Amino acid sequence: MSPTGPAPFALELSRRFEASPERVFDAWLDKSWGEWVGPPGVNGEVVQLVPKVGGSYRVVMHLPSGDTLTVGGQYKEISRPNRLAMSWKWEHEEQDTLITLTFRAAGKGTLLTIHHEGFAAPERRDSHNNGWTGTLEKLEKFLAD
Repeated sequence: MSPTGPAPFALELSRRFEASPERVFDAWLDKSWGEWVGPPGVNGEVVQLVPKVGGSYRVVMHLPSGDTLTVGGQYKEISRPNRLAMSWKWEHEEQDTLITLTFRAAGKGTLLTIHHEGFAAPERRDSHNNGWTGTLEKLEKFLAD
């Protein structure tokens, strides 16, 4: 949230996976998260992971350029296998945002919806759209292995 009130821009993406809700949910709370988080070409490294309400996480994103960006946050809700909520803050930015993931059984698979809210500007939302779209593509490959 911004100091002047709620940030109005949000992003929502959904994708169906050929895996159970439990398996898709658990992938978000495991160090393997680093293997598939971020857009193509970015390699994540989970350097902190305390998967409990109030616990925190920290992921270093290794960019193709050799630069790194670090994101972290705190788990706000963990309701296996239906819902996961966590704050999301890039270390080089001041603003926290909130990610809420919902997992619904869809036939023999899972429909995952990411709701990411609290962006102060549409450009930040759009940048995350690219990152989350790539993340979901990489997660699909990860779950297929």
